[in-house]
Amino acid sequence: MSLAYEITIDRGDIVIRISRQATNRDSLIKLLDYLELEAMRSQSQLTEDSAESLTKKIKQRAWLQVKHLFKES
Repeated sequence: MSLAYEITIDRGDIVIRISRQATNRDSLIKLLDYLELEAMRSQSQLTEDSAESLTKKIKQRAWLQVKHLFKES
């Protein structure tokens, strides 16, 4: 029985070969997006508290830019 994928190391790179019958393009793109996001997350120095503070600042600035649209005449 052949595997649906094969993993090898080539000069410091991880090479993954996947059978076309094993997956479709959309699923593969989702997997690669997930791997890229996880790589960024694992290298990030951002703490949960810092992220929450940044979120609040962004929301506040966004509100300041659009609140005039919601004022009653």
